[in-house]
Amino acid sequence: MKIAVDAMGGDNAPYEIVKGAVLAANEMNEQIVLIGKSDEINSILQRENAKLSNIEVVHAPDVIKGEDSPVAAIRSKRESSMYIGLEMLRDKECDAFVSAGNTGALMAGALMVVGRIKGIKRPALAPIIPTRTGNMLIIDAGSNTDCDEE
Repeated sequence: MKIAVDAMGGDNAPYEIVKGAVLAANEMNEQIVLIGKSDEINSILQRENAKLSNIEVVHAPDVIKGEDSPVAAIRSKRESSMYIGLEMLRDKECDAFVSAGNTGALMAGALMVVGRIKGIKRPALAPIIPTRTGNMLIIDAGSNTDCDEE
């Protein structure tokens, strides 16, 4: 499996995101693709003594920030780590895309870049929640751009 990761999205990015990806790469036998500012990512990989056999870096010069307007950011920041990751998913260059960045932009981008599954009207979030007995997957944690009785 090839997992693309938005290295520039989220709190304390890219350091914490890259550090987490390195831990995952060491535990799993999956290919990890880190998308973002390659000079920053490579510097962190070197500092963390990362095993590079299953880590790839894809350069993205732009970043969608938390305060950016979701739709405007997706439309104008086509060289961002999030947009490039969504394109990779759409083009089947990866099996999964993960971002801890701007949730609204991720939802808008998923709709605008990747598109919907036939018959599905609205996207949903699916966070994994730790419990005392393991993990639980909750579909739709309340994030929806257009709520109605449906």
